[in-house]
Amino acid sequence: MRKALILALFLVPLLTFAQKGTLKGVITDAATKETLIAATIQVGISETGTVTDVDGNYSLELDPGTYKIHFSYTGYAEITKDVTIKAGETVVLDIAMGESNEILEEMVITGSKFEKKIGEETVSIDVIKPVALEKQNQNNVSQAINRSPGVVVIDGQVNIRGGSGYSYGAGSRVLLLMDDMPVLQADAGFPNWGSIPVENIGQIEIIKGAASALYGSSAMNGIINIRTAYPTSKPVTKISFFTTQYGQPKAEFDADGNEVENAWWKRDSFRINGQLIDLNESDRPYEAGFSVGHRQKFGKYDMVIGAMGLSNQSINYGGYERRIRYNMLNRYRINERNSIGVNFNLQVGRSQTFFLWKGFNGVDKYLPGDLTGIPTTTKSYRVLIDPFWNYSDTKGNSHKILGRYYKVSNDNNNNQGNFSDYFYGEYQYQRHIDKIGMVVSGGFVSSFTTVDAELYGGGTLKGRNLAGYAQVDQKLFDKLNLAVGFRFESNKISNTESQTKPVFRAGINYQPAKYTYIRASFGQGYRFPTIAEKFISTKLSPLFAILPNNNLTSETGYSAELGVKQGVKLGKLSCLFDIAGFYTQYKNMMEFNPTSTEDGFGFQSQNVGDTRIFGLETSLGGTGKIGKTEHMFIAGYTYIVPKFVDFDEITRSNSATDYNVLKYRFRHQFTGNYDFSYKFLEVGATLQYYSFMENVDYIFALAVPGLSAWRDSKLKDNYEDKKPQKQHKGDLIMDARIGFKFSQDHGKISLVVKNITNRTYSIRPAMMEAPVNYSVRLDFNF
Repeated sequence: MRKALILALFLVPLLTFAQKGTLKGVITDAATKETLIAATIQVGISETGTVTDVDGNYSLELDPGTYKIHFSYTGYAEITKDVTIKAGETVVLDIAMGESNEILEEMVITGSKFEKKIGEETVSIDVIKPVALEKQNQNNVSQAINRSPGVVVIDGQVNIRGGSGYSYGAGSRVLLLMDDMPVLQADAGFPNWGSIPVENIGQIEIIKGAASALYGSSAMNGIINIRTAYPTSKPVTKISFFTTQYGQPKAEFDADGNEVENAWWKRDSFRINGQLIDLNESDRPYEAGFSVGHRQKFGKYDMVIGAMGLSNQSINYGGYERRIRYNMLNRYRINERNSIGVNFNLQVGRSQTFFLWKGFNGVDKYLPGDLTGIPTTTKSYRVLIDPFWNYSDTKGNSHKILGRYYKVSNDNNNNQGNFSDYFYGEYQYQRHIDKIGMVVSGGFVSSFTTVDAELYGGGTLKGRNLAGYAQVDQKLFDKLNLAVGFRFESNKISNTESQTKPVFRAGINYQPAKYTYIRASFGQGYRFPTIAEKFISTKLSPLFAILPNNNLTSETGYSAELGVKQGVKLGKLSCLFDIAGFYTQYKNMMEFNPTSTEDGFGFQSQNVGDTRIFGLETSLGGTGKIGKTEHMFIAGYTYIVPKFVDFDEITRSNSATDYNVLKYRFRHQFTGNYDFSYKFLEVGATLQYYSFMENVDYIFALAVPGLSAWRDSKLKDNYEDKKPQKQHKGDLIMDARIGFKFSQDHGKISLVVKNITNRTYSIRPAMMEAPVNYSVRLDFNF
């Protein structure tokens, strides 16, 4: 009896000590009451945590004590609760999360490959929400990113802070990602914007500056990452219809004061290269289309489907696009930590691409010139198949396997077709060591390309990329964020030597006050030539050709930045001010230059030497409520100084200016968007300013009819010849919009007027932008 009593006295405290308590609950959206799947629950700074299941439920077993429990979910404000757990007790804690009104609370993933508050990032990142695309009737991702500070899209090619110029559709220094994987056309490095499903976008993240250490070649100048929205507990269906009609360009007058006709679509016929063109109603410029998106979960199965059809007739005669796209995302959650799936995207279309105008005067600006004639006709289809697997354990380890097959077929009518197959695979590992505030990321990447193209002299060309990368993110004292990353990459194209490059990045972010973040970063960049840049051989006209260059070598460089983010709370209005100084330098920069070879005269991608770009960017954004009205705005100004390191005679001879400035850049750029809503009414406006494009190719300005006259027409009225640099006028473009909600917020009709002042302007030389145009859009949400 005595032994049993002694044993009991020992066992009771041991059992009491060993007994744990339980914390459980359900996490929902505060506005819609929908449960949130895969929301993160983290216990203090320990490695203990979990995620919600398919019904938004979570459960944790904890030792007795008091804990800080952190609840987070992408796009929502983080919530922290103090919870006391007693032995053998179950505590029920349900959480209703609201979408973040704090701009600094926005979560991004591109900068570090894991979710992180945007304020804590060491690099400049902009975020575009899908609501912005709907309000502004943007049916193409390129239209949306063109409204981001410091970003310019020139004829489909992205330029961030002057890091790129115009390269005739070949090569890109900005890497386009869709769900964290490259989606540039493999042979040319060109983005196919129409393939991106705008109807199911979760958010767009834009990194400004070199990101090659994490993402490799083509990320020298930055990254555009389009992230898909996944379903919540409540099904979401969106249907949109839109149409655009174009007004007549601003009136022009000759030297005698007579009005000059400047809209070909007002004529019955006209001539191009002696060929008589008869017009009918179907030739008039317009745009019309629809999109459908649906997101729903069925138990452990998540489904996202979308479709879009578009028909566009350009204001530049002969340019048009007809396309239809279907996409489907499939994810099966084996449990809350293990998921597998495959995504599909299919697009078919037919298009003609306008290249150069006929001249500067009147209607000639909108007609194809004698140099290029009637635009090329292309029949295309594109297929994306993306299998994936994600797994995470309870110890902070996560594994991802990502795959992509991307097929592009461009069948042209002038022996310029190209057909490519792209295979991409990535293994990614992450370790979250929350006790010391560290995240370790690493992985291996391989990609293979096969191209059959008349453009590249016929035959089959192959390319491959192999890479390994690692990055460490460290948080110290809850205020200091450090990031260090490294990548080793090898590239090869058929019949050429392989090239191997290491790249490095480092960054720091310090939070001295609640809404103040100071950041500094340095990142190396590297870009391997595309197949198109090395091997393209085609004629634009009897006078102009695009020529191959087997001697083209990789370009390298680095970018550095010092910036400050300052948040301000004004009642329910959250504002964020950002200012950054940046410096970028390239070695052996690749750009297309006029040249003469044994194959003839034309343009060729060449290593033009070393260049540097430095400047300043500032922006102010905000969102929230003032009384019963809701407000959302962003405004940003970017100033750059783009120069050759050595402005020698060869470089000078290829430039349209006699002073040192890189080609196809805007020294000053401003963009501003403002949206206001009250009950059923929405009103918004957009303002964009581009300074004059100071430099283009000399032969381009000389040989393209009317281009020199167009550039001279931009001279300021008070220009004085004695000034070393000619003073030109820039272009200010204004848009306005108004929308009305109906059917209990399930529907909305919008009117959008773009280029409301009817400015006659051009972003890419010898190709006009649209005059005033009017869009009507219907949106339904179920």
